[in-house]
Amino acid sequence: MEDSEALGFEHMGLDPRLLQAVTDMGWSRPTLIQEKAIPLALEGKDLLARARTGSGKTAAYAIPMLQLLLHRKASYADGEARCGSGDPISHIKPLAARQPETS
Repeated sequence: MEDSEALGFEHMGLDPRLLQAVTDMGWSRPTLIQEKAIPLALEGKDLLARARTGSGKTAAYAIPMLQLLLHRKASYADGEARCGSGDPISHIKPLAARQPETS
């Protein structure tokens, strides 16, 4: 891939907090392994990658993982990840009512 076609962090659809963290770390462009692996991992693809020490493999793995965690955190905050609809406790109460009481 030529430099003019290189996919920057800002074009990967990353959470703004991750983009800020990348900038704070002084990373202006992804390494080759990051450029290739991050978009695939964000799509949910399984990856097997090999690259030399210091090439950015850890970030290529960690950035999509952090993106997923941030997305899930937002989903929980928005109520999307609840069991069915309503309060999760409402699903526990019927189960508790069916349990025999012990003395």
